[in-house]
Amino acid sequence: MPTVLIADDDADHRDLMTFALTRGGHRVVAAVDAAAAMTELLSGEVDVALLDVRMPGESGIDLCRRLRAQPVTALLPIMLVSADVNDRHILTALYAGADDFMPKPFRRAEICARLDNLLLRKHGIARRPARVASARTAAVRPPRPVSALTA
Repeated sequence: MPTVLIADDDADHRDLMTFALTRGGHRVVAAVDAAAAMTELLSGEVDVALLDVRMPGESGIDLCRRLRAQPVTALLPIMLVSADVNDRHILTALYAGADDFMPKPFRRAEICARLDNLLLRKHGIARRPARVASARTAAVRPPRPVSALTA
């Protein structure tokens, strides 16, 4: 089970992301700021990092730059998330070394799919088998209404 670090100072956002990712089959560790995130990341137990752009002290973008500069975390998949979505933030995050950028609010299926793709790239898998992708899509697809099943 892949381990995802969520670094976000907002407890509600951490809880929502934790819920979504746990339901998506991930183990989650949480941090309230960049310093706590760095401690978790240096443990070597984290497979992918989800960093909020705006945190007190060091921002997620600055933390991303620092992670890319250190050999032990240079190849760690990193996704930045933010409710403040504008071209400047997105481009700054990507140029800082982020692998992806996810706007808040997010859809559970989308955040899980994006993280799964980052994990696949980390492990050198170009594509997952079609049957796995189909099963994953079916698992997150909302159920059909009863009327559609009887028609």
